[in-house]
Amino acid sequence: MAGLLFLVGPLFGDSPDWSRLDKYKGTMERAEFVRLLDEVFVPRKSWRKNWIELDEDAVRIRRQAGKDEWYLLPFAKKSKDGEGNLPKEYWRPADVLRANAEAKPLDGFRIALDPGHLGGRYSKMEGRHFVIGEHLPVKEGALALQVAKRLSQRLQALGAKVSLVRKSAKPTTKERPKSLREEGKAWQKRIDGKSPPERTKSEQKKIEKRRAEILFFRKEEIKARARLVNDQIKPDLVICIHLNAAPWPDPENLSLVERNDYHVLTNGAYMGGEVALDEQRLQMMVKLLNLSHRQERSLAESFALSFGRATGLPPFSYEGPNAVKVGEVPGVWARNLIANRLYECPVVFLEPYIANSKEVFARIQAGDYEGTKLVAGKMKVSLVEEYVDAAVAGLVVHAASHSR
Repeated sequence: MAGLLFLVGPLFGDSPDWSRLDKYKGTMERAEFVRLLDEVFVPRKSWRKNWIELDEDAVRIRRQAGKDEWYLLPFAKKSKDGEGNLPKEYWRPADVLRANAEAKPLDGFRIALDPGHLGGRYSKMEGRHFVIGEHLPVKEGALALQVAKRLSQRLQALGAKVSLVRKSAKPTTKERPKSLREEGKAWQKRIDGKSPPERTKSEQKKIEKRRAEILFFRKEEIKARARLVNDQIKPDLVICIHLNAAPWPDPENLSLVERNDYHVLTNGAYMGGEVALDEQRLQMMVKLLNLSHRQERSLAESFALSFGRATGLPPFSYEGPNAVKVGEVPGVWARNLIANRLYECPVVFLEPYIANSKEVFARIQAGDYEGTKLVAGKMKVSLVEEYVDAAVAGLVVHAASHSR
């Protein structure tokens, strides 16, 4: 449910290290930079006004809000200069991997699978847990982990080296809500400002406790996973495994919905308030300049086609300003999420199925099983198996499309 993965940009207080961009000086032509900036990363020019200024030979990026200090990044003078001087990243593009491949379709690929959320005793805290009547609870984190473990086995059989960013319901971060109480309290104080609303002590304690919980699972957990991905696993690509969900018609009286669809996400669509955050502005520039979008788009398009075929579902389309359509393949969108911003390599979010739809709920209740059985009036393989089949097919097509 990436749609509910809030950005929490203001919660990140790190001072940006703009020297991270030094290696990208002179590596990208102006035309390509502007295309990516306008079509993928900041689709409205008004959102980058005062933060990113384009000159003929370079781009100037404001280093810090409120200060007239700029980072100057020269553009490549010729296309061959940019292509010949691309800085080394820890990840490798698919065409390089396929050039060195042996017999199996995913030989040489280092793939990290990131099962979304946590599950277990944290699923209610995250809001990734619901129960209808006497049925078993639906926990997105637990289902995502089940998919990831099955998918890992299948991908390894095809030659890939696979790592799980999360192997259990245990958090990656060492922080816990209790250890973040003071930070949560300070965050709420900033929100309330100089004229906080009247609350009882119990109400104040409850809201501060919730702030600490949000810091735990939205900030610290994702930052810990990012350190694991960027510093230890160093994969060629990350697949974030999620299920989507639709708004409840009545949150106080849960009832399943008819809607069911799929979509796939790449990084992009930084809105004005996000571009204005120093750290996010730098992270966006890293993602734009390291050319990870090329790999993300190829992978996302392959996944969108494979999930469309496997599920028979329609693609989802965003209507708000927080997403931008990428390419021509239906169901592929760019959004600025914490994980796909912090993970420096190509990252794709899979968002198939509406977990609180009538059909998907029935399939989740049916559990995992071999072969096909009648579920919600249709003969179906298990939801886990269908998810894994579609993901494998998408990866194989992505790899094959880069073969020389």
